[in-house]
Amino acid sequence: MRNLRIIKVFVLAISLLYTTSCDDFLDVNSDPNNPTQVSEPLLLTGIIANFSYEVLGGFPVRVTNTWIQQTGYNAAFPSYDNYDVDENDVNNTWTFFSYTDVMHNCKILSEQASANRLYDYSGIAKIIWAWNMSIVTDLYGNAPFSQAWQPEAFPFPEYDTQEEIYTYIQSLLDQAIVDFGREDKLTNPAVGADDFIYGGDIEKWEKLAYSLKARFYLRLSYAPGYNTETQAQLALDAAAGGLSGNADNAMYFYLSDPGQENPWFQYAIDGKWNTNTQLSANIVDLMSANNDPRLAAFARGEVAGYVNGSEGNAGSLLGEFYADADAPLIWFTYSELKLIEAEASLIVGNKGNAQASYQEGLESSFAMLSGAIGAKLGDNAAGAISTYIDDNDELNASDQVAYQQIMTQKYIANFLTFEAYNDWRRTGIPSIGLAQNPVRGDLEMPGLRFPYPSAELNYNAANVNAQGVPVGNAAVKERVWWNSTPEQCTLCN
Repeated sequence: MRNLRIIKVFVLAISLLYTTSCDDFLDVNSDPNNPTQVSEPLLLTGIIANFSYEVLGGFPVRVTNTWIQQTGYNAAFPSYDNYDVDENDVNNTWTFFSYTDVMHNCKILSEQASANRLYDYSGIAKIIWAWNMSIVTDLYGNAPFSQAWQPEAFPFPEYDTQEEIYTYIQSLLDQAIVDFGREDKLTNPAVGADDFIYGGDIEKWEKLAYSLKARFYLRLSYAPGYNTETQAQLALDAAAGGLSGNADNAMYFYLSDPGQENPWFQYAIDGKWNTNTQLSANIVDLMSANNDPRLAAFARGEVAGYVNGSEGNAGSLLGEFYADADAPLIWFTYSELKLIEAEASLIVGNKGNAQASYQEGLESSFAMLSGAIGAKLGDNAAGAISTYIDDNDELNASDQVAYQQIMTQKYIANFLTFEAYNDWRRTGIPSIGLAQNPVRGDLEMPGLRFPYPSAELNYNAANVNAQGVPVGNAAVKERVWWNSTPEQCTLCN
């Protein structure tokens, strides 16, 4: 079944482009070669595959990981390594990958599956829909949601505020949890091999929904008008229903067959694109200073760091655990959830719980990578891991230093994920300076957002212009709404 992935995704991509606009008039003489409806299993397969490859393993993460200097893009300048990202660069992420390939199809699956009482399918669709919408708003700020995907009624959809979008996101996740628990749901067809994340284990999807709720509550911990302690407690309440161990980690496992490889492998290792994506000197220096054995898993071959924005030096290629052809792409880990709990517990003043969650988050990060570390360090791996954990598993007596510890460990544990970028914008931890040779002289810190895409500027100009965001790479210095008051984070300083 897994070997049919590419065929399924291809069929889905072709068919759905035509089905969504034809439902109103293709009511007679149906052509079986051009179906107007796609089955729930096939829809789910394509949504998961596209979301993983195009979004969670795609351009949004490749760019933002260079901005927070986990990686660097060692190529001729200007490039996104020195913040040259314009409205054309980001167009596919918005127009085709997110709004069309993923979220439009999530809407179709959610509505179709609900009508057929296949609520497990609709629940998964709502989780991915909410997640992809969070990435869109975190990258671009205000965006269409309430009027999106309704071209007949709203050909020029208005922009919802980021605050409104986060309300919609939490609502979608709540609806997903309700769907999973509905007593009237049908389970034929049951979610199974078409689910490349959990193989039809709906209990794990429900845990993922709660984990995402915790992440998104904490995202607004320093947003204007929001109470930090309230958001932290909401995160803790949601996390109680979240992932319960590394066995619950959400990962997409790729294959070594041509065209089915891990996106980091395709992009950075085998040369389908290039091999310019390299380990940044920033993260190498941070981890080397503390003899962090995970660095062995992050790097391929000898460890070296590329200085972002420089010319002439080179860094290591990405490690096998993250970037082999059949390596998994990390979606969400138990380690992240425990570090969410650690941060939230510290914010609400429960340092004992913060300590326990922090230690479990650290240990689970190493447990996930222990095989990769062992493959590089051999007989020295166990001792190096033990020494590092012993030296770093106690939170400092100072709340500010403890907060630095938690967020630094989260930055490392979330290597090559989009969430590392969000946490850095939210807290400024760890400290990251500008890349060398920034494309704009008015930048004071690494990129903070994407510009709006060319498709919106061309076809929805009035609404996108009303947002007041500069066009092109001038936009990268503008904060999104929840990132507009960093001074509110008293623990960050």
